[in-house]
Amino acid sequence: MSLKEYERQLEELFIDCEKNCEQNGKVASYIPALERVDPDLFAVSIMDTQGRSISTGDVDFKFTMQSISKVVIFLYALENFGEEAVFERITLDPTGDPFNTIMGIQSTTEGNVHNPMINSGAIVLSSMIAEKDGPEALQNMLEFTRTLTGDDGIYVDVEVFDSEKSTALRNKAIAYFLQASGSIHDTEDSLDLYFQMCSIAVTVEDIARMGALLANKGVDPFSGERILQDSNVKTANAYMLLSGMYDASSRFTIKVGFPAKSGVSGSILAVVSDRMGIGILSPPLDSRGNSVKGIQLLKKLSEHWDLSVF
Repeated sequence: MSLKEYERQLEELFIDCEKNCEQNGKVASYIPALERVDPDLFAVSIMDTQGRSISTGDVDFKFTMQSISKVVIFLYALENFGEEAVFERITLDPTGDPFNTIMGIQSTTEGNVHNPMINSGAIVLSSMIAEKDGPEALQNMLEFTRTLTGDDGIYVDVEVFDSEKSTALRNKAIAYFLQASGSIHDTEDSLDLYFQMCSIAVTVEDIARMGALLANKGVDPFSGERILQDSNVKTANAYMLLSGMYDASSRFTIKVGFPAKSGVSGSILAVVSDRMGIGILSPPLDSRGNSVKGIQLLKKLSEHWDLSVF
C-alpha cells in the first residue's frame, strides 16, 4: 500500500474516532498545569522504519512526556551503565501495577521489585543517573532525548515542572520510602530529575520518530546510524508490552497487540516492530491513567492494518 493510501486511511480512522470513540475520560487534575489543557486536543503521527511519516490533528501542539519519559530514562541507563548495573537496581520482572503504586516498593530477600515503567522504578533509575552523572545529569538526559526524537529544540516545560513538583505528595512519599529502604541515595536530586524528565515538551511527531527508532531496532530511520543497542531496544519494548499501560497492560496487549507507553498528559508512544512508531495525544484519561481516545484509535489502527505482533 502506498504512503498516500496509508495517509487516506489514517485520516478516515481518525475522523471516525473523533466522532464515535468514547468521550468519558477526564484530564489529569492532580497536576494543576495539566488540568488546564484543552480536553478536545487530538493528534496522531506515524513514522515507518524508512523515515516516511503521516500525521493528522493537532500535530503542532506541545505537551509534556510525563510517563513516556520512563522509556527514555530506562534506555539511557541501559546504554550508559549497562544491563548488569541497571538490573541491580530494578527488577527484570515487569508488573501490571498502577503507575503510582506504593505497594511492593520495599526491598525483598530476593532483590528489589522496582519496575522501570511505573513511578517507583523510574525514580530509582533517576537516582542512579543523578548519582553517576552529577550536575550534568539533566543536560545529558536532554541531549539523549533530542537524539531519540531528532528534535534539537526539546526543552523542559518549567511551568509543568513547578506544578508537578509542588503537588507530587505521593511521589515524594514513594521516594522517601525508597531512600529509607536503601534503594536511592538522595531524594531531592532523584525527584528533581524525574520531574524534569516528565516535563519535557514534545509533539506527537517527536514521539512517532522515537517509536520508529525503537521499531527499527535502534537504527536511525534517516541516517542508518545505530543509536541504541539492539539488545536494549528489545528489553525496553518487552517492558512496554508487559507494563507500559500500567494495570491495563494485559487488556491492551490482547486487544491492540504491540508495545506502548502512556503518559498522563494523554500521550501514548507505540512501537510496531520492523514497521512503524506511533505518537498519539488525547488528554482525557481513564481510571488507570491512559488516554481513552488514544487507546481506541490504536485499536482501530491495529485491526485495520493488522499490526498486532500476535
